[in-house]
Amino acid sequence: MANTNEFWLTYHLASRAHLPATTQLIELEFQNRKLVDLEDVLDHVFRQGFVEAKHRPSTWWEKKDGQKVKNSHLVDDLIKQGVGKCQENALGLIVEDVPTTLWFSYHYVNTPVARPVTQRLKLTTLPVKFEKLAHVTNYIFKEGYLSAHLRPFVYWENTCGKRVEEAAAVTEILAFGEGTCEDKPLRLVINHDVHHHHAHPGPVCHAPEPAHDHHHHVPPFNHLPYPHHHLYNHGHCA
Repeated sequence: MANTNEFWLTYHLASRAHLPATTQLIELEFQNRKLVDLEDVLDHVFRQGFVEAKHRPSTWWEKKDGQKVKNSHLVDDLIKQGVGKCQENALGLIVEDVPTTLWFSYHYVNTPVARPVTQRLKLTTLPVKFEKLAHVTNYIFKEGYLSAHLRPFVYWENTCGKRVEEAAAVTEILAFGEGTCEDKPLRLVINHDVHHHHAHPGPVCHAPEPAHDHHHHVPPFNHLPYPHHHLYNHGHCA
């Protein structure tokens, strides 16, 4: 007979998509209060601090087959169906604590009349975690979306046309709102015209020159001991 005072759930955090999920046993009788439906269980999870409250708008329940379950569903009914009855059949608590998709488009400089094609990359379904934009570039060529001979002729821009370096962190790019939706994709620029090999791509971030010390030498950008977020030009569009 099922213990209707206990309920199993599994945390599926987007930020830990490439790590084993954590399962937890919830006691439905808590401080003289009965957790009746899944909304009660959610309130308990957030009040206890198991998941940060700021992620409440991006949290929902799913069965193992991916079917969403309403928060109003009674816990007892789920247990009778075998869901949450044991660790092996725990109900999934999905938490999108970080963006799970990256949108980008292909821009061919040498074919300006061609309409840019947009593509979505589901970050949580990849075999490994893509931490840098360079990982995305490598993936595009590995999958054959672009021919290998074009690799030396591609670079990234944001929606304002400003250069985004390959070493930029994907999470930081998304945090600034770039590549989060189809209407605001990152741009992968392809410029393989040998007659324009001197053309310089969009502007990049550079360290400001000192205001008064004209004898101080500023090292090149790629040698500056800056954190990774300086590799991403997140200035506003002019």
